[in-house]
Amino acid sequence: MHDNRKRAILQWLMAHYPFIGDRSQLAQVPQLLTSEGEFCLATDFTPTFIAAACYHGYLPMGEAVAELPVLLIKSHQERCVLDFANLHLSRKLKRYARELTFSINQNFTTCLAAIAHHHTPTWLIEPLCAAFIQLHQHPEHNVALHSIEVYNGEKLVAGEVGYSTGAIYTSLAGFHRQNGTGSVQLALLGQLLAQSGFAFWDLGMDLPYKRHLGAELITRQPFLARWQQERDRQTPAWSASRLETPAILQYL
Repeated sequence: MHDNRKRAILQWLMAHYPFIGDRSQLAQVPQLLTSEGEFCLATDFTPTFIAAACYHGYLPMGEAVAELPVLLIKSHQERCVLDFANLHLSRKLKRYARELTFSINQNFTTCLAAIAHHHTPTWLIEPLCAAFIQLHQHPEHNVALHSIEVYNGEKLVAGEVGYSTGAIYTSLAGFHRQNGTGSVQLALLGQLLAQSGFAFWDLGMDLPYKRHLGAELITRQPFLARWQQERDRQTPAWSASRLETPAILQYL
């Protein structure tokens, strides 16, 4: 794309959304948004900038606008949050869990690629994925990317990517290829987050399955206040990095 076209597109976007040109401006995002707005724009896809956005309690998303990669910084009007005392596990999950293996951070790149392929078109555009891979390998701003994987034999049948910020875990995106495996993955993840000592589970936007898990909606300012209380804590160590079928069934 010609530079003039890129500039024209960027100018149009900046006329409609607040633009964040430097990470020092990230603290101002709630003030820049209208009462109904949720998105600011940026073009900085460096791991440092994206980690800083996560640290402030925003969700980074990618968008290709006429081939121009744009970073959307989302601050939800209402965020779906699960306190572990409210975690609900369906009695039906054990029937789906036989012959499964659950793991954490064993194959981040493969899991991320599977999610991006499953959700096409996707907000997981290439420069954002590259930054996520770097933050998985080299955390910054107390932010680390994680992958949660479920295998049936050697086949990856479900998984998600998310990130920890201090004592908070945020789910970003997931997929499943086998009936029930996505629900098993979420149930096990919730159990392990609670057991490991995380403060709460940030599930992002509101969806019915998140409510079924026990999540509730929190408006922007109370959410960010709660976020700031937990983001500088030491991230708990995962209580398990791999579970075979017998251990999975015990959790469920």
